[in-house]
Amino acid sequence: MRLSGTPGAPGIAVAAAWRYAPPTAGAAAVAGDISTRERLEAAADEAVAQLDALAAGLRAAGLDEEAGILEAQGLMATDPALLGEAMRTAELSGDPAAAIRAAGEAAAGILAAVDDPIVAARAADVRDVAERMARILSGTVVRPPDEPSVVLAEDVPASLLAELPRHLLAGLALEGGTATAHCAILARAMGIPAVVGVRGLLAAAEHARQVAIDGARGELVLDPDESETAAVEARRAEAAARDRAAAALRGCAGATADGRAVRLVANIGGPADVPRALAAGAEGVGLFRTEFLFLGRSRAPSEEEQLAAYRGVLEAFGPGRPVVIRLADIGGDKALPYLDLAPEQNPFLGVRAIRLAYSSRELLLTQLRAISRAGAAAGVTPHVMAPMIATLADVDLFDGLRAEAQASLEAHGLAASPALVWGIMVEVPAAVFLATELARRVGFFSIGTNDLTQYLLAADRTNPALAHLHDALQPAVLRAVAQVVAAADAAGIEVAVCGELAGDPAGALVLAGLGVDELSADAGSLDSVRLTLSRVTSAEIETLAGRALAATDAARVRALAGELLERDATPAR
Repeated sequence: MRLSGTPGAPGIAVAAAWRYAPPTAGAAAVAGDISTRERLEAAADEAVAQLDALAAGLRAAGLDEEAGILEAQGLMATDPALLGEAMRTAELSGDPAAAIRAAGEAAAGILAAVDDPIVAARAADVRDVAERMARILSGTVVRPPDEPSVVLAEDVPASLLAELPRHLLAGLALEGGTATAHCAILARAMGIPAVVGVRGLLAAAEHARQVAIDGARGELVLDPDESETAAVEARRAEAAARDRAAAALRGCAGATADGRAVRLVANIGGPADVPRALAAGAEGVGLFRTEFLFLGRSRAPSEEEQLAAYRGVLEAFGPGRPVVIRLADIGGDKALPYLDLAPEQNPFLGVRAIRLAYSSRELLLTQLRAISRAGAAAGVTPHVMAPMIATLADVDLFDGLRAEAQASLEAHGLAASPALVWGIMVEVPAAVFLATELARRVGFFSIGTNDLTQYLLAADRTNPALAHLHDALQPAVLRAVAQVVAAADAAGIEVAVCGELAGDPAGALVLAGLGVDELSADAGSLDSVRLTLSRVTSAEIETLAGRALAATDAARVRALAGELLERDATPAR
């Protein structure tokens, strides 16, 4: 049986099926007079010790960024709010293991509701930590598979993936999960093929003994026959050859076979992501998410604190590789104590990002001051963009903030960048229809295809039941991109795409064919996109883009791009 989901991590494998389910045993009896508080605190300490040991193992393997995921989980294990809620529940129920699970689920539910894939991914981390503590309290362990296997599950905690012996992990297939979840991130870093969001997986695989998985295609075959196995093995050999060819191009700038430049830059979530982006040959940063500075704290970060973070990234890339810093996309959906915002029925469409400055300018003024000072200190001109721009008034507000920040630095005698290259994210449908007017006022556009897709199609991207609408290759989304590109071309400004579509080889072909100048993606996607572009001509991708705009649905667009992707060709350089 063949099943499809969302590509989580590239790679191909054929191996035994191994089904994982979280242990459900209750708390084990504990000898001696130990209070509930002491038992929970001891479990938290043991969880921290285990997570730190796993993180150390990842660092020893060169996976520093992924190690940071588990180190952050260690901090969650000692969170007073999580432990306090578990203690209150356990005092009533007498079951600390069930209490910490319930507390973890409640905290995870709040995070999962946030309309930001980076923040929402932390929900799985909270569940992971709570489940680990519950296992410690109940004395249960997860027994690994006996042979190399493809793990089948609703979801798999990231720390468990790090804990299972690597030689036994042939692949990962999840009924739930997303490509931005930490489990998928870790799978990509460890080179484990993964497919997520496979609807009906567990029921279909109840009696499966073997699985063939193709992470790049987002496909798996249960109990493949000889011909299916042979086909998968052939694709694995082709993928290995493609990886070698991609690695050989890592020092080259992004371009088509006939020399049309398409700048390939990285999305980063903080300074810790810089080494990976540089190693991947990123030509700059197209999206520097700054939310990490603002989340999980009781007060906003200081100007000096922000200055240090921005300066480090700007210096690492230098004057020849631009860094685009996005103003903090925070607001009603993240319930930060220092924002003092009223609860909203639909915070994803509420007071967030640039809209915060209509009632209080100081937060974004401080950020703009820090960015300008960081540019001066690093000797580069920073690029800065505002998210959630919907009206011309939003752009006027942004421009006013920028001018005010520069003037205040001059008035206080602080070194500032002589200028900021400022642009906007196009992710709200209104900005698409105003693109002609907006392009005359800003320095560049960056299209956020993730949000633009969910807003255009009215489909919450965190809802698995609407997964068929989440593909940004929907013709409606592509027509919006084409409209934005036309407006930008008329005004003489560049257009980037910083959504997940930019890191998808099929998406990269269509976007470049539509005239997008820059593709910004996770560093791990750049090799594949660079190689893909090097094997096609401008005429071929322009023809593809035209056919995609006339297509009826995303599946048809993917089929059209697939014809070009699967063509047997060699790099032109």
